[in-house]
Amino acid sequence: MARSFTNLFFKAAKKIGKLQRAAMRMAAPKAAKKRAAPKRNAAKSATASATRGAAAGQSLGVGRWEASRQFSDSQGRRLTYARYTPVTPSREGMPLVVMLHGCRQTALSFARGTRMNQWADAGGFMVLYPQQSMTRQVQRCWRWFQPDDEHGGAEADLIAALIRAECARYSLDPERVYIAGLSAGAGMAALVALRHPRLIAAAAMHSGPVAGDAHSATGGIGTMRRGALKPLLPLLERVADPAVFRLGMPAIILQGQLDPTVAPRNARQLFEQFRAVNDLPPESVPVERVLGLGTDKSYRRVDMLRGNRTVLRLCEITLVEHAWSGGDASVRYHARGGPDASALIWRFFQTQRRVARQ
Repeated sequence: MARSFTNLFFKAAKKIGKLQRAAMRMAAPKAAKKRAAPKRNAAKSATASATRGAAAGQSLGVGRWEASRQFSDSQGRRLTYARYTPVTPSREGMPLVVMLHGCRQTALSFARGTRMNQWADAGGFMVLYPQQSMTRQVQRCWRWFQPDDEHGGAEADLIAALIRAECARYSLDPERVYIAGLSAGAGMAALVALRHPRLIAAAAMHSGPVAGDAHSATGGIGTMRRGALKPLLPLLERVADPAVFRLGMPAIILQGQLDPTVAPRNARQLFEQFRAVNDLPPESVPVERVLGLGTDKSYRRVDMLRGNRTVLRLCEITLVEHAWSGGDASVRYHARGGPDASALIWRFFQTQRRVARQ
């Protein structure tokens, strides 16, 4: 089923893929022509290599990057992940941000492309980057499109088990645990938050599908193309822990308006779903603003408030396609244009806490 999903998706998106690759080539830095360096420039070349190496390291932050770690839950299910810890005297009481990559990405590429580690340095939080196994899904897609307990639901539970283990190991703040993802990672971030509302304080979904609509590989393609055609609340109830409707789940949703892979309608439907999750009545008036007008960072922001606090935010990014807004464009599926999505997400997370409620 995983292979059939991949074949169907990439066959249907063949033309889209060509456009995206062309766009990425235009955005990426131009490669310099190779020339034979004179022997007298050997020292200079060595210095340049060292500088490039330092720049690569800097893209992962100034703290501690631990790659290819392994976690096993109580059922023996395994998960590879990376951990980033900023320079700090103690990890105790730190917030935690969990970052879920999209299809054809890895923990390393997602960390480099989003630059979330730099925000961890500034904000003093730990970051985890779970990585999907190619034995589960050949293109490393999280299986949001199969949310049952044997597939996507099992992956969501495994990620939740990892979060609990890391929080216990390092005495992280249980009230400030957040999850974010791109594309398939956004679909999985929503699934983790909906299945484990007592664990997650807030969720961020960038270019993600509406929740609960797809229950097969083919259905996932349809959801990405046109969103849901069914009533939204029953779809949500099929995949969520009922407690989420009592506890609420603050959320920020980001979507490029030129996205040819995940239709922007998905973001508006996610907004309505999380409006219901957070018990925001239909008569509540959203607060709308257009920011960065006339620049490549332009976006429309729609906020839903409870009192003076924003509990739900939609960012419709004018000139971004299927990519992480304001990221490192030299890394696939990250766009130079648009506002810095990592900054928007962390600033939203800073205002949210999971205070235990019965």
